[in-house]
Amino acid sequence: MIIIKYKTFFIGLSVLLVIVSFFLMHTYGIKRGIDFTGGSVIDITYGDNIPVLNAADFKNEDISLYETGPNTYRLISSKTYESISDTIEKLANPDKETPFVYTQISTVGPTLGAEMTKKAIIALIVVVLMILAFIAFAFRHVSHPLPSWKYGVIAMLTLLHDIIIPTGIYTILSHNFGAEVDTLFIIALLTIIGISISDKIVVFDRIRENLKTGGKQPFNEVVGKSLKQTFTRSINTSVTVILALLALYFFGPVTTKYFTLTLIIGMVVGTYSSIFVASPLLTVWNRNK
Repeated sequence: MIIIKYKTFFIGLSVLLVIVSFFLMHTYGIKRGIDFTGGSVIDITYGDNIPVLNAADFKNEDISLYETGPNTYRLISSKTYESISDTIEKLANPDKETPFVYTQISTVGPTLGAEMTKKAIIALIVVVLMILAFIAFAFRHVSHPLPSWKYGVIAMLTLLHDIIIPTGIYTILSHNFGAEVDTLFIIALLTIIGISISDKIVVFDRIRENLKTGGKQPFNEVVGKSLKQTFTRSINTSVTVILALLALYFFGPVTTKYFTLTLIIGMVVGTYSSIFVASPLLTVWNRNK
C-alpha cells in the first residue's frame, strides 16, 4: 500500500509537526486558566451601543480584555471579582451611558488551582499508562514478528503525538486570542486520547487477525492489507464526528468554542496518526529488529 511505501514521508511529517509544536510551546508558553492558577473570569454583554474599550487600560489593572463576540467581552484577572468589580464598572462603562450585564462570573482560589493542576497531570499520565497495559494484554497472543508490548509502546507514542500537536496549535490561539488551558482543555485532550486509541486498536486488531491467517506473508504486506481494510472505516468515523463538532463550533455557545476547536484538531491529528504513523512505525520497528 502507498502508505507503507512512503512511510518515511508520513512519519517525518509527524516528527516535524511535533517539533514545531514544542517550539511554539517554548516560544509562547502555555497560558493556564484560572482553573489552575486561581483568579476570575468575567463575561459581559452590551446592548446595541458598545463603547470603545482600551485593552491597555484594563492591563494596567491586572485585567486582560478579549472580545468574544459582536457584543460580548471576556475579562480575565488573577484577582477576585470582589476586588476588581468597581474597576470593571468604571472601565467597561466609561461614559455612564452604555450599561452592560454580567453573563458569567467564575472565581477560583490559588490553592484549588494548584490542586487541579496536579490532578490534571496525574490523570493524563494514568490514562496513557493504562492504555499501554491494556494493549499489551489484549495483544498478548501476538508474538510474531513483534511482541505485544511493542504495539502498546507505539500506541503510547502516537497518543503523545495526538495531544502535543493540538497543544502546540492551542498556544497560538492563546497568544493571539486569549485562549487559556482550563478544565475543558484537559477534558478535550482526554477525549482525543479515547477516540484516537479506539481507532488505533481497530487497525492493530486487523493486523493481528491478518497475521493469524496470512501464513508466511511478509509483515509489511500484512500491515498494508490491514490499513486498506480499515482505511474507509477510520475516515468515515472521523468525518462524522468532525461534522458534529463543526455544528457545535459554529452554532454552540461562545464558552465552548476553543474546547470544540481543540477536539476538531485532535480528531484530524488522531486519524492521521492512526493511519499514517502508528502502523508504519510497526514496520519500521520490525525492519530494525
